[in-house]
Amino acid sequence: MSRNTRQQSVVSFSLSFLDILCCGLGAAVLLLLIVRYGETIAETDEQGLLLVQVTEIQQQIAIKQEKLTELERIAEAIRSQITAKTSEEDATSAVSRLQAQHLSTLVQEVQRQRAALNKARQQLASAAVANQQKAKVATEQSSQQHLTGLMVNSDRVLVLLDRSASMLSDTLVEIIRLRASPMPTRANAKKWVSARGAVKWVVDELADGASYQVLTFSDEIHDARGKEIKANVAPGWEVKSAGGLPKEQMVNAIAQRHPDGPTNLKSALEAASRMRPLPAQIMLITDGYPTMPTQGRMRPLRNCHTSSGRSSILITPQCRLEVFKDARRMAERSLKHVRIDVILLPLEGDSNSIYGYWHLASHFGGRLLTPAQGWPTS
Repeated sequence: MSRNTRQQSVVSFSLSFLDILCCGLGAAVLLLLIVRYGETIAETDEQGLLLVQVTEIQQQIAIKQEKLTELERIAEAIRSQITAKTSEEDATSAVSRLQAQHLSTLVQEVQRQRAALNKARQQLASAAVANQQKAKVATEQSSQQHLTGLMVNSDRVLVLLDRSASMLSDTLVEIIRLRASPMPTRANAKKWVSARGAVKWVVDELADGASYQVLTFSDEIHDARGKEIKANVAPGWEVKSAGGLPKEQMVNAIAQRHPDGPTNLKSALEAASRMRPLPAQIMLITDGYPTMPTQGRMRPLRNCHTSSGRSSILITPQCRLEVFKDARRMAERSLKHVRIDVILLPLEGDSNSIYGYWHLASHFGGRLLTPAQGWPTS
């Protein structure tokens, strides 16, 4: 029994195990089938879906690409339009600026021409007035020159102004009195003021740009600037111009050297003969025959003798005439082609000098003027 029982137990166990094994195997196979076929269907459906989606996306991309291309074409066209518009606006703006600049330039040019026209009109009016004044002055000067009988040369005019003591007054007594007076009194002596006025008159008659010189002489010679002219020194020329020697300075230089000393006409003419170029005209302003010859020439002159008991020379009217003739001979040698005019101021006791100076002026192509009292201011 035990054996049967044991056999039955083994058989039962074996069948149960097999059943279980078969059931498990079937379940496993079923499970595998379910799992396998379920995943295949899912994978197949997912791939198809993905393919569909990819196709749709590609179609959409193609559509978008076409739209993008169209948009780019439109954008490019818009850019071209904008560029063209901008260029047109820039060109229009540039043209407007150029037109504005040209208009501004034209306005400025018109204003400039208008100003130039107004200036030209003013200058024309001023020139007309100036010409009238010049014509009037020229007429007055011409009338004055014809009235005085003296014509001033246009260039290279030399004025020789006698600065001896006799130029203080017409009378000997007044000369002696003024020589003892203070310097301001001598400088303002009526005859000396008249002589300086004659110098100014001559300089005023000169044209602008003319060369001139003024030499004052007694026993010394000084030029228009007050500089002493030594023997054998050639005086220079002054130029009448805005940049030249001012007339006031020349007048002051003459006024500062008051009349004093003897009259040495020959030394003044010798100084004139040393000038280069030579003067074209000499205007001699004096009041009588010279009283002093060139140094060392007194004794050889006729009618010039020493006084008895003295070594000094007695200056007589005959001696003065000889001194004058000696100066004239020198001028005839060295100033042959120079015109000499004489302004002879009055002097008491020397009335014969007018004949000698008249012959001198006539010989050198000039004229003699014996001015009225107060000339040339009267």
